[in-house]
Amino acid sequence: MRVVHIAKYYPPTSGGMESVTQVLAEGAAGRGDEVDVVCFSRGASTTESAAAVTVQRFHIGFVIASQPLSASYFVAGIRAARRATITHVHAPNVLASAMLFFVGRSTRVVVHWHSDVIGKRLLGCLVRPIERAMLRRADAIIATSPPYAESSRQLHPYRKKVSIIPIGIRAVAPSLEEMVMPADVGAFLRGRALVLAVGRLVKYKGFKYLIEAARALPSTAAVVIVGTGPDQAILRAVIERFSVGDKVMLAGGRPAAELTTLFASAQVFCLPSVERSEAFGVVLLEAMAHGVPCVATTIDGSGTSWVNAHDSSGINVPARDATALATCIARLLSDRELHNRLSIGGQLRFARKFSEATFVSAVHALYSQLTAGDVTQLPSR
Repeated sequence: MRVVHIAKYYPPTSGGMESVTQVLAEGAAGRGDEVDVVCFSRGASTTESAAAVTVQRFHIGFVIASQPLSASYFVAGIRAARRATITHVHAPNVLASAMLFFVGRSTRVVVHWHSDVIGKRLLGCLVRPIERAMLRRADAIIATSPPYAESSRQLHPYRKKVSIIPIGIRAVAPSLEEMVMPADVGAFLRGRALVLAVGRLVKYKGFKYLIEAARALPSTAAVVIVGTGPDQAILRAVIERFSVGDKVMLAGGRPAAELTTLFASAQVFCLPSVERSEAFGVVLLEAMAHGVPCVATTIDGSGTSWVNAHDSSGINVPARDATALATCIARLLSDRELHNRLSIGGQLRFARKFSEATFVSAVHALYSQLTAGDVTQLPSR
């Protein structure tokens, strides 16, 4: 079959949605499908081929409330979808949603519902009718976890179309030769235990609470936050306010090889997010795959505390609670038996639910049902 992914970005641009798109695109190509990706580019427009996937990147004209806009992207997406057997739309992305008005019925449409549009106010009100039209047009909708499928008001009218397929990722285990700690991070750690956090520096990620929690961590631990974003200056000010510059490092963006080394070297991984914009927490899977116990927040209607099974792969704490974060991180650093149990539990949970093979197979099964004319819901897993 011919599969087209309509996405915002694609690797090497990093992020949860980007890694999901890559895993599914390369997985379908590996099964012999013809696969195209239409996405935005922060640079020039390009077309390239990698791992048997054709990637069309289109220069962004301008951005409104985190939504990139480009006329060439819009036109190319419509053309690609009209030729496709399956059009796989990654939402939220209002331009991708609007494309479906012009696609026709010749392609089966799968909407991958990564997150509701949250906190956009007027823009959210304007986008909602377009998203409803997209969901009506969809032949199938993928939700990433049972809690998010249940809590999303946008999905409720279309429950019969919804299949719950948890995200899966590629587990990358570096060899000892490949595990070279970045020099600046190594100098900052000075042999201390690494508490790792990864994500865009934006409000909903809750990094300010992790920075506050660092005050109560033992002197044998240090926090490294990897990522870029608009809140960098704000977080630097928080570090200064709590006088934890010796304990917290904003490490910026890192190449994939360095990030893999950091995951493999971490003692604890922390996801301190505070809003449902954090719908799943793909970085939790990275930590589990490397056997790193997770401390994550419980967010009403989000899948994060479902992904990180409490007392199995890690510990879940209330959102916006720096004291709880500090207490649980310190406990994992001091209790070797608990640390080892959750490390093994995370690896087992990853292998059972979140592997690349499981994810690709489940989505391919959905594609096959759609092309065979069977639009009954896949069993939730």
